[in-house]
Amino acid sequence: MNRRLARGPQAGAIGGWLAVALLLFALFADVLASDFPVLAKVHGALWIFPNVTQPEELAALGVEETFASAEWSLAPLVAHGPGGGVGTGSTAALLPPGRVRSHPFGTDREGRDVFARVVHGTRTYLVFAIAAVFASLCFGGVLGALAGLFGGLTDALVGRAIETVSAFPPVVLVLGIQALVPRASVGTLFLAIAVTRWPEVARLVRGEVIQLTTRDYVMAARALGASPLRVLRKHVAPQVRGQLAVLGAIGVPAVILLEASLDFLRLGGRTTAPSWGETMSEFRDAPGAWWLLAFPGAFLCVTVIALHLIGEARRARLDPKTR
Repeated sequence: MNRRLARGPQAGAIGGWLAVALLLFALFADVLASDFPVLAKVHGALWIFPNVTQPEELAALGVEETFASAEWSLAPLVAHGPGGGVGTGSTAALLPPGRVRSHPFGTDREGRDVFARVVHGTRTYLVFAIAAVFASLCFGGVLGALAGLFGGLTDALVGRAIETVSAFPPVVLVLGIQALVPRASVGTLFLAIAVTRWPEVARLVRGEVIQLTTRDYVMAARALGASPLRVLRKHVAPQVRGQLAVLGAIGVPAVILLEASLDFLRLGGRTTAPSWGETMSEFRDAPGAWWLLAFPGAFLCVTVIALHLIGEARRARLDPKTR
């Protein structure tokens, strides 16, 4: 029993370190892979992080001319951005890993650097997933709290909405919402995924609120004239905060998998942002290009496993049986 409990914190620590590494990849993606230099002195002017700011002066010169005319420059680890490529759209643009030193992970069918797309895809997926989960936590938390606190008609309406949304598989619901809008985009995909996540949040918060409102200190606060909002803020919110943190930690990898699945099926919103799922989908058109599936798939697996370990460790800490 003790050994089983000891694995929980250890697994959570492993997941935490992996998550930190992924966050560093996301934060320093432009330092790891970019077209323009990280630092450069061009025509007597010092440019700091031009790969991030993309100044008009250097953009007008072009990447090759910027490096050629620079007095000195500090290039990123890989001197290719996620969008650059020859644009052939054929297997002639495919380069396997190790064929060219400047493309450590090879290139895709458009000649784009796979390392750059994988690293920048880390930022794309983490930001999108965290934002979608945060929106679903806010929306579902508010509805669940109102349903549990007021009951009656409010509880019935929220309950029917939860049952309706939960009746559809997430992928089917997201595709249905995407099909209803005139022009599908990243924004509509964000809203669609947030819609699929809020019912479980509302269900959990509703149950916790109903249980907490029967406690003596909550009933005493209401008897003394405390408003429903004050009861939620002072007495209910601190009790459900830990459960919401668990749902958020587990919800982020679920959103990442859903987004990657849609991108793999080429059903995501129209965007130029690098995507692991889109890179993996090119493997269907070039079955021999194993690197298109291996590298983004490895990052996807590591991300999902790390966040699941964090969520399970958090859940174990809140479980009274493991205390």
